[in-house]
Amino acid sequence: MSTSDTTPSLKEQADKVRELAEDINPSEDITPDSEAEATTALLDDDALGGTISQDDVK
Repeated sequence: MSTSDTTPSLKEQADKVRELAEDINPSEDITPDSEAEATTALLDDDALGGTISQDDVK
C-alpha cells in the first residue's frame, strides 16, 4: 500500500479547503435589506410559542 492510498490527494485537499473557505467567506454579501432588518434582534426558536399540534387543540 502506498501513502497516496491512505492520504487525500493534493487536489482533494485543495477542493476541501476551497469548500470550507466558501462557507466562511467574509466578502459574502450580508448587508441587511432594510433598516428594520438591521435593527431587529434575532429571536430564539421558541420565542413565538412553538408549533401547535392536534393534541394542543383538544
